[in-house]
Amino acid sequence: MDALKVLSIVLVVLHVADAAVIPCTWTQFRLRDLNEESIMLLEKMGATMPLRCLEDGWRALPDDVFLNAQNEDLAVVALETLRGVDRIFKNDQTSVTWDRETLGLFKNIISSRQVENLQKCVGEDASQSAVGSLSAGSSAGQLKSYFEELEEKLRVKVSSMPTKCQLQRTLAAKTHNLLETMTGPFPFQCLDDIPVEIRSPTWALQSNNSKQDVGAAKAVYKILMRVSSLMENDGFPRSWDADKLVKFQLIVDRQIEESECIMRIKTQKEEDDFPARDAALTDYFDKLEKLLKEKEFSVCGWEVVRRELLSVLQFILVEKSNNFW
Repeated sequence: MDALKVLSIVLVVLHVADAAVIPCTWTQFRLRDLNEESIMLLEKMGATMPLRCLEDGWRALPDDVFLNAQNEDLAVVALETLRGVDRIFKNDQTSVTWDRETLGLFKNIISSRQVENLQKCVGEDASQSAVGSLSAGSSAGQLKSYFEELEEKLRVKVSSMPTKCQLQRTLAAKTHNLLETMTGPFPFQCLDDIPVEIRSPTWALQSNNSKQDVGAAKAVYKILMRVSSLMENDGFPRSWDADKLVKFQLIVDRQIEESECIMRIKTQKEEDDFPARDAALTDYFDKLEKLLKEKEFSVCGWEVVRRELLSVLQFILVEKSNNFW
């Protein structure tokens, strides 16, 4: 994804902050602040735009698109802009070298906070009616056309790039470190809560030859999926570092996104041992989820889960799986 796109969107978000003077309490007090935060994150997530990207023919946003919006519904113009940014950033970003944590925070602010809250201000019926009748010459119409063109060019650029299909040891190590340091040692008072019947199936991660590498890699992917699912629950202990917890979740989701292609790797039927690995991991994580619910998401319940996940992630790191790292 070319960095020129980022520069264009920075200008878009900056203009929205100036243009969206909308009679809604949330926009008066929060929209400008969130836009300023979005701009800061965009500038922080990547380096200076590469000179080679200047020749790629990206069309800049017309400078007067917001100046000409004064006679239109500014709420619709602002919402169309933020929706366009949201759609762009829902595309694949695995080919860029941006800071993933900053990127994740930016996407969360745009999608979960700005678009959703501005939609509430505008009202679903009003926005759908206005957007459905956009004229090509209106500011909102120009914005819609601009983002559609940007998204199509981005799609062509990304589809022409080679893709990698691999798990990354550095990300796994960072995940383990964040989980380990987001709070202190395992609490002494929780020792009695460690269930004897729950044991991680480490054999499901082992690979004794190249024929087993695919099954082991898919097992790691399955673990990432279940870890992400576990962390979607609420009620985390207050003693856990909230910032590290968010970063942990973002990196896990990044690994899932970047290694999803592993599940599409084909093997000979007689060599496919993943179903057995999958069954063992499913049973293990089902037991962890059941434990959390039985403990009513208590501190000790979460600490037992954290202890188990640390053990699994540590085993992944030390296991010699060089063929898929």
